[in-house]
Amino acid sequence: MRIAIDTTCVWNRRGFGRFTVELLRALVARHPEHDYVLLVDREPARGELPEACAIVNASPERTVNRSAVAKGRRSLADMLRFTRAARRTKPDVLFFPAVYSFFPVAPGTRTVVCFHDTIAEDHPELVFPDRAGRWAWKAKMRLALWQATRVMTISEASRRSLATLYGLSEERIDLVTEGPSPSFLAPSSPEAVRATLERLGLPGDRPLLLHVGGMSPHKNLTTLLEAAAILLRRHAAYLVLVGDPEADGFHANAAELRARIASDERLRDNVRFTGFVSDADLVHLYRGALALVFPSLAEGFGLPAVEAMACGLPVLASRAGSLPEVVGDAGLLFDPRDARGMAESIERILVDDGLRRELSRRARERVRLFTWERAADLALASFRRAIG
Repeated sequence: MRIAIDTTCVWNRRGFGRFTVELLRALVARHPEHDYVLLVDREPARGELPEACAIVNASPERTVNRSAVAKGRRSLADMLRFTRAARRTKPDVLFFPAVYSFFPVAPGTRTVVCFHDTIAEDHPELVFPDRAGRWAWKAKMRLALWQATRVMTISEASRRSLATLYGLSEERIDLVTEGPSPSFLAPSSPEAVRATLERLGLPGDRPLLLHVGGMSPHKNLTTLLEAAAILLRRHAAYLVLVGDPEADGFHANAAELRARIASDERLRDNVRFTGFVSDADLVHLYRGALALVFPSLAEGFGLPAVEAMACGLPVLASRAGSLPEVVGDAGLLFDPRDARGMAESIERILVDDGLRRELSRRARERVRLFTWERAADLALASFRRAIG
């Protein structure tokens, strides 16, 4: 089978970028009998992409990471370059790991498109800063669904949402999964954890609460700050917000978050933005924290929850979207709109050592359900269905 893959998401640091990188590695390693042709928008550096794959550079004027963001627009000329490049690969199936980078395909091309979630449809005002962005997204979604031979997604929650919102048959939607990268499964020493905390300027004498992800409004960090303000009246703790404040060009509300922190002395003294951190540092943060707090209003999967579980870290998550099916019994769930309920969940972890140990044990067991090897097998099955 000749599989062409739009690989432009590899250079994106959000969840679908990680999905593209890890799924590609697992596909090539687990199913090397197939021919993989990778469509790119730049010349990859050594080691960025599997060496066994053929590379086709569409050579657009602007990379996808710069143009397909909240305030950006991909030009018709650039999308046509990708259409022509994909046609030159003569694939049995063309795979888009994320609809984010979708471009029109030539008629007759068997195509699998992964739609990670329906957040932009359910919360458009939290994802796009203007109506033009919302219109462009709707147009892209409609075209992608019309041209897709098979639709792929990453959770049962997303599959139900896609089927309901667009009137799709669930039989047409293939489910894959995600998993932790190997670095999150490897052991790390207490000395390495302490050294990372010191280098990042984080205290070692207070319980650390961790949030990992973008600073977009749907991540619901304003409510998390409200919960932290409630909690800090009764308990000593330190909230660490890990991620790019600018959200890699996507709609972000970091300025609003900083203003809220500045207005409260407790938050000023006990909340810290780290910015984007490497996986090596992130592993140590997971291992040095008391819990991951995941308050999103919507998630298609929630990869940081799986990474945290791989490190034995309890997850405190909202009941929204995919998070209940990912976290299961390895964490505590709360209403994302209820700051007091969120604070109470965090407090339980702070005061109950037995609960914390039990959730840590469950986390290490549950994470075994999520692997990139399984994702690769499920993705290949979807490609085969597309070919027929």
